[in-house]
Amino acid sequence: MDDNQNLYCRACRFSVKHFSWLVRDLDEYRKKSEKTASNEFLAALDFSGFELEPWETHILSYTGGLLLFISLVGLDIILFSISTYERNSIIFAAVFTALVPIIVMIYLSEYPKIHAKFLKIHTLGDIPEIQSYIVMSMKLVPNMERAIIFAADNSFRPLARDLKKLIWDIHIRVYSNIDEALIGFANQWGKNSEYFKRSLHLVKSSTSEPDEAQRIMTLNKSLDIVLEGTKTMMDAFAAKLKTPTYVLYSIFILIPLALVALIPAVSIVGVRMDTVTLVLIYNIGLPLFTFIYSEFILLQRPATFSPPNISDKHPDLSNIRSIRKIIITVTLLIGTTVGFSGYILLYFGNPFNIISKEAMAGLVLPTFPIIWAITAMITIYCLGLYTPYKKIRDEIKQIENEFADAMFILGRRISEGRSAEEAFAHTSETMKGAKIGEAFADIAKNLTCMRTTLHGAIFNEEYGAFKDIYSDRVHTMMKLLTESVHRSHEAAGMAIIKLADHLKELQEVEANIKRGLYDVTSTMRSTAIIFAPLIAGVTLALSEVIQKILQNIAKETGNLPDEYNIGDFMKDAGTGLTQTVPPDIFLLVVGIYMVLLVIMLTRFAGGFEYGDDRPQFMYDLGQTLPMSIMVFTVTTVVSRVIFSSMV
Repeated sequence: MDDNQNLYCRACRFSVKHFSWLVRDLDEYRKKSEKTASNEFLAALDFSGFELEPWETHILSYTGGLLLFISLVGLDIILFSISTYERNSIIFAAVFTALVPIIVMIYLSEYPKIHAKFLKIHTLGDIPEIQSYIVMSMKLVPNMERAIIFAADNSFRPLARDLKKLIWDIHIRVYSNIDEALIGFANQWGKNSEYFKRSLHLVKSSTSEPDEAQRIMTLNKSLDIVLEGTKTMMDAFAAKLKTPTYVLYSIFILIPLALVALIPAVSIVGVRMDTVTLVLIYNIGLPLFTFIYSEFILLQRPATFSPPNISDKHPDLSNIRSIRKIIITVTLLIGTTVGFSGYILLYFGNPFNIISKEAMAGLVLPTFPIIWAITAMITIYCLGLYTPYKKIRDEIKQIENEFADAMFILGRRISEGRSAEEAFAHTSETMKGAKIGEAFADIAKNLTCMRTTLHGAIFNEEYGAFKDIYSDRVHTMMKLLTESVHRSHEAAGMAIIKLADHLKELQEVEANIKRGLYDVTSTMRSTAIIFAPLIAGVTLALSEVIQKILQNIAKETGNLPDEYNIGDFMKDAGTGLTQTVPPDIFLLVVGIYMVLLVIMLTRFAGGFEYGDDRPQFMYDLGQTLPMSIMVFTVTTVVSRVIFSSMV
């Protein structure tokens, strides 16, 4: 059970223990909940691995909604007691206070179904890897039960858990034989993946083939179906992305940014927008709906190839906890220093007139450094903490890319009748300069000098050549290799070459899927780095221009004779925004919105390309955010300088 599942289960039990009074009679409510719970909900609880009853999840939803409602009401009381606000702000706050707890309550009650759907989609990404392990094992030894056990033992993916349960069901006689169990498993997963079902049936039928060549062809066909099915599934998903992406791009990004320039002008028609309203719209409402919509799109994404799981026990991450503490301290110090730098410059007389004291004066407003402080803190934390993860991922990817070529060379040498020591030494010399070449050289050295077995030369915890290689895929391939060496040289060599071919096929499908999604990911990254900050910078400067023009008009019309009767109206219109949302606060709100937007767009683009991979997302965010805010800063400053000549 992952961290999210553990957290949800603990929250449910905490709610039952402390807030069961919300349902009055707990026993009666439990019976009522069991009767009303749908089969879909019960199946979701079972599939997700939640050790919960439906009534426990419902109590959590009531608890979460109630606590959030009380918190928001308390916040409203505090805000409205320390200041007066416009009617629009009160309406926005009331709607927000009433609506958000209801949304949270619905989400908590439906979370098991949402999580089950997420797991099913992401489990589909395990199919190519699991099926390749089954097929490769079947090619070496045509034993179906042995192949399933091998795939289950050598994969840490969610689908492997179902395979282990399948083996357990066979042992406790839920199924009479492996064929019956495999048919049941194929029918179960056929609801989610028809191509996986077809592939499993082909694997099963291969055991009945009398001819070895025909058996191999059947196994190859089963793997081809899985790989082609995965590619077709991702192509279909990419084709359906156009409309949702356009909606996200226009409604949730372009329109809100374009409206920034119009906010000062609406004061002319009597619409007064204060700080609370602006914060509710741009820092809470819009980011929340953008996040929900983007996550809804990502939830439809079929997972393809899951990223490697890097444990904190990795040697390069041995001191990651102490590094995290140091990074957090450094980010707080830098953030505090940078954030207050604008006001510090004002305190010392605003040298070189850098800080603006009013609309369209100076270069930047005093709150601009706060945006950079937030950016610096996020960037330092992401790059400082997740660069080691990125380095390990890159090494794993490099090894996997080199491994297929090395296995092909190794298979050729073994099929020629050379010993394992000589074959590994020759391969390491051919792959000289590659990391996998160094590992193969260590295998040859262990075989020659230590007289150990091939398995020990590769996997021994003390001196094994692969003890510092953390690719599950590579380790599984090498385990298959060690099981093939007992065969004749020619048969073992051909088996190794087939392993290399399988790995190449997996890599080609991965590459094709990334190319198919490139249009979406490149558009979102370009929007996050260039287009969104460009639009935000220009519109922000335009909003100051409009505000300055309205102030000038109000000032001039205020000097007109009393008989013209328009001075008070224009005065109120021109200074309405200044009285409610000062320029520095306005900039801060829009700047924070830009930071949130970049985070969501980075997550959106990364979610398409590599799925739910937190280290990769954090590393990408650490690179994308400073570039985006730099574009935003330069655009804002240049636009202010250009537009200042107009007013």
